[in-house]
Amino acid sequence: MALVSEFLEQLSFAHTGEKEPKFPTVVPARDFDPARDAAKLDTAIKTKGVDEQTIIDILTRRSYHQRKEIAFEYERYSKKDLPTALKGALSGSLEALMLGLMKSTAEYDATELKNSMKGLGTDEESLIEIMCSRDCDELADIKKVYRELFKKDLEKDVAGDTSGDFAKLLLALVQTKRDEPTNVVDYEKIDQDARALHDAGVKRKGTDVVTWISIMSERSVPHLQKVFDRYKSYSPYDMKESIRKEVKGDLEKSFLTLVECFENKQLYFANRLSEAMKGKGAKEKVLTRIAVSRCEVDLMKIRTEFKKQQHKSLYQTIAEHTKGDYQNALLSLCGGDD
Repeated sequence: MALVSEFLEQLSFAHTGEKEPKFPTVVPARDFDPARDAAKLDTAIKTKGVDEQTIIDILTRRSYHQRKEIAFEYERYSKKDLPTALKGALSGSLEALMLGLMKSTAEYDATELKNSMKGLGTDEESLIEIMCSRDCDELADIKKVYRELFKKDLEKDVAGDTSGDFAKLLLALVQTKRDEPTNVVDYEKIDQDARALHDAGVKRKGTDVVTWISIMSERSVPHLQKVFDRYKSYSPYDMKESIRKEVKGDLEKSFLTLVECFENKQLYFANRLSEAMKGKGAKEKVLTRIAVSRCEVDLMKIRTEFKKQQHKSLYQTIAEHTKGDYQNALLSLCGGDD
């Protein structure tokens, strides 16, 4: 039965491109023994001065489901909650990275979104990265988990923390109304959407942002890729150039992020990583978020795109811009040099 369902899943992917294949750098460990790992972690945490390397070696080389099993065994073994123990033993960026690994991807994204809207001022950069790069299924999971964790609706928090057209775009994405990809190419609709994007922007004075939002938040990704291609036959500018000319600020960043992710999501993350390691001192928050949220999804492919763009491996770049135990943890999640 399992073989049949696996075959049907592959068949549906072949037809619709619905489920993206994964390119993880972190995969389930072989000969996995959660009780042994839990005992090692307990010793590492209790050691005078804390044995960070053992903690890194275990948590960065196990899948999320294996980490969950380790946490269960750890609590049974030491009568303590593993995340709480890690919080007490570690600090700074290493602590943030290890605690991130103890959450599922949806829990991690939901927590990051909550943190970006906490207190005075909104961290728009984090909000844009997560909301504009996650697909419909991921956003649906995030919404569900957000409600479970914080007893609040993500929509309400986004609406309360953002305003104007920026808020409208984020709320349209949270509604997860995007069409499912199909193997039918609707050339007429592609042409209509390309023309509508052009007429709503470059062709008129001022921008009809509502039209841009509805097309970019409701059409399937393969359809939009063809729309952007067709758009060039109506406009002297490509879609990204048009966005830069028509809108500014957080709305511009959001539309650009969407288009970059529609065109090549892994290249978008490779560029984010590169920007986070430009100049002095790395933006560790960005490095942590991408490493944690993509290591079991597509970090291997992000690595390839990074090397192609920067002519230097992600591994070497991390080694140059970070240090200490945090560096060791990131390099381990990176999964090797290219």
